[in-house]
Amino acid sequence: MSSPFGEHVDVPVERHDTGETYRMVSIDAGYEASDGDIASIVLACNEPLVYRFLFRDKLEGRVYDERDARDFVEWARGGWISGKHLVFLVRDPNDVIAACIDVGEADETGRGFSGYWASAFHSGVMTNAVECLAGLAMDVGYLTLYSLVEEENLRSLAVLKRAGFTHVGFQDYALTFMDRPVGKTVRLRRYERAL
Repeated sequence: MSSPFGEHVDVPVERHDTGETYRMVSIDAGYEASDGDIASIVLACNEPLVYRFLFRDKLEGRVYDERDARDFVEWARGGWISGKHLVFLVRDPNDVIAACIDVGEADETGRGFSGYWASAFHSGVMTNAVECLAGLAMDVGYLTLYSLVEEENLRSLAVLKRAGFTHVGFQDYALTFMDRPVGKTVRLRRYERAL
């Protein structure tokens, strides 16, 4: 299996609060991370809210470092090639990485798991990135997107609500870091959106 989105995706995404045009670009087989890309990923992943909700437990309190960013890029490229997980970077008008969003391979019912992070310096872009991903996913046959969010992650909950997701219950989730089990299970809120 390979990416249902094709070899490469590069689509515009508007930043809501400023009207600036960002780009949502696939981390595909042809993507080569620059040193600036790696630095942007490391900075964003160590921002307090991104780190707290996505990496603190997975990394057992250590900082997200350059090796993690490089491993992430390789994991994302491999996922695009296999079709197992499809990762997009959201780049600002200066080509700096502002956010990241992904969707897993659709299961037998057409559902795909989606997750994301955004730098606090680029608020106003994530809801439109989620909307863009939903459109891309619908176009290739996904029927539903779902996300799992900690109850305290108010910004992420607001993004999902603005993007038309509905709270459907709770789910126990075994934490992983780039598909490797971490050994901890957490209870998260589950949100879904039919496409």
